[in-house]
Amino acid sequence: MYRIVVLGLTALLTLSLVTITNAEMSEKAKMGRELFSDPSFGGTLDPAKASGLSCSDCHADFDEAATPDGRIRAGHSIVGVPHRGTAKGGMITADIFERAAGGGGFCYQHFLQKIPSDKVDPTAIPEEQAAALMAYFAHVSGDSKGPQFQITMLDKAAASAAADQIMEMEGDAQRGWKLYGQACNVCHPTAKKAGIGSQLVKRRPPRDLEKRKHQIAAYVRKGGFIMPFFSEDRLSDQAIADIVAFIAKLVEESK
Repeated sequence: MYRIVVLGLTALLTLSLVTITNAEMSEKAKMGRELFSDPSFGGTLDPAKASGLSCSDCHADFDEAATPDGRIRAGHSIVGVPHRGTAKGGMITADIFERAAGGGGFCYQHFLQKIPSDKVDPTAIPEEQAAALMAYFAHVSGDSKGPQFQITMLDKAAASAAADQIMEMEGDAQRGWKLYGQACNVCHPTAKKAGIGSQLVKRRPPRDLEKRKHQIAAYVRKGGFIMPFFSEDRLSDQAIADIVAFIAKLVEESK
């Protein structure tokens, strides 16, 4: 009987805490939470132009260090966004930070709608949706400033040089398979099947496998079209070498 009472009280307290938490979230923040995981972004995107990505594909909405979920996302957690003041390596300046949803305005056009990065207007995100995202960011952040990081965006030459270093490393294909599942699977469901991203291992093997491996490593560091780049604090050089080794193994096995 005592056990039943204790369990009942525990369930009641848990339900109460959930109710209180939901009550504390404003309607605007609730809207932001929905937008965060919605590839249509509240129906504001032209379905013919939508990439299929959502904010949650590249960013966590929790403290990844404290409660890791096993995924490796290209972007950092949104925890702390309201405290950053600038975004995208300084591309989003303080004067437009709020209007550009803390950097979300760039993603709204580039990653969600496939607009080339040099043609993006980060303030083109609808104002209501931008405010909702910022409200959600504020809700999940509280006083936390989130992860500390510095973004270095590489140009083609720098990414190629980074790939040169990665290619000198010995990759572990088995580790690469696990890392592929954690970091690449969202856009490349399997290496042999296209998704939002391209098919990495095709029926006809590349003429120059080493060149192809180098291209993949460079793409991971620089990004490409709508593929986000992975900085070193998200995927280490060794991790990329392992992923490339896994893909190369599949290519060899398909010959």
